[in-house]
Amino acid sequence: MFDLTKALSTKVKPEPKNQTGVAGCTLFYQSSECLNLVQEVFRFEGWNDPHCVRTVKGHAKLTEQQSSHIVILELNESDNVVEDAKNFASKLPTHKGVVVIGKEDAISTLRSLKEMGFYYVFWPVNKQEFADFLTHVNNNLKNFSGVSKARKAKRVAVVGAKGGVGTSFIATELSSLLSTQGTDTILVDHQYVDSDIDVLLALKEFKPRMIDEFTAPLHEMDEEGALSYLHTARKNLRLLALDGDMSQTEILNYSQSLCDLLSRNANFIIEDYSGSVSFPVEPQMLLDGFDVVVLVLDASVSAVRNAKRLIDKVENLQLTLSSRLRIITVVNYHRPEAAYVMDKSDLKRYLGQEPSLEIAFCKNLSHIIIDGKRAHKHDRHMSRSLDHLVKHINGQPISVPRFNRWLGKVGAK
Repeated sequence: MFDLTKALSTKVKPEPKNQTGVAGCTLFYQSSECLNLVQEVFRFEGWNDPHCVRTVKGHAKLTEQQSSHIVILELNESDNVVEDAKNFASKLPTHKGVVVIGKEDAISTLRSLKEMGFYYVFWPVNKQEFADFLTHVNNNLKNFSGVSKARKAKRVAVVGAKGGVGTSFIATELSSLLSTQGTDTILVDHQYVDSDIDVLLALKEFKPRMIDEFTAPLHEMDEEGALSYLHTARKNLRLLALDGDMSQTEILNYSQSLCDLLSRNANFIIEDYSGSVSFPVEPQMLLDGFDVVVLVLDASVSAVRNAKRLIDKVENLQLTLSSRLRIITVVNYHRPEAAYVMDKSDLKRYLGQEPSLEIAFCKNLSHIIIDGKRAHKHDRHMSRSLDHLVKHINGQPISVPRFNRWLGKVGAK
């Protein structure tokens, strides 16, 4: 397995002020033919030498911000260009231009990569065509145009079916796990009064950012100004938490506008809509602003009823608007299963579907949180559940251990 951590953390030499043409570039190559062509193009054009990294087939782990302006990813030896590109998509910074090189001559491949915000070059390509193409990509990045402008953070709303089901806990653990995996993540706290996000993240002397009538109006806010509202919780994880004398709706609107400005400065924006927030979480808002909804409930009658109601409203709206929004249902057993009146068969029957994921009760969870530790690092069951949640969000298959598959076959007999 190839690890890009070291490769991406390598410092790139500063570029001369009079540098023209393509700025810094990183090439992840599979073949010597591609390496030679790219190096020849850059030498011929007089551009700074690209930072070249040899890759092999398999998953790559990205944990550092790219210091290069453009990323070239060769996938000539890949069996599925789109799937392999997806493995990189959630880890590559959204404000960089990504050029994929491959041998798949199919409209579906081009269309899928375009939807991901990636450029595609069909191999083989001659040097002049490739140089012109890179110049075009470089100009698009400067003007914020072209395919790359479609690359924005994946927006995930973690919504509680009611208060007290562990929504904020799951949102913080999900954000922490993504950051640990090297994904640049922003966590947004929408509990504007009496929030415990600092406890869940083990932050000391943390205070939300105050906004009032003297705060910069949204129409005057830019990307740099929005970044100033973020608090660095740990590596690859930043927190957006607001407070003020405005109404809850006004703070919500301000927060959402900041998220729009920050969408090209992170791979994921995870928003915590605990069931105890002081405003209604409207289905229309979820459809308009998010890619995925993680709906958190427990095995109580009220939580299941509220969850079913929200699912039905979202599905009805999707039929009329023809929009796409994935809902991942997570049943969080924050108490022992015997403490609930509904069993697993009841959950499926009254929810109208099989829950996407179940998080088992962890009796040591309160001690883990109080000690300022991450549950996904200190409880193996919690680690597995949250890892499955990340895969659900990314649309990745969840493999069942061979021993469990064998048990399933025995049970079926």
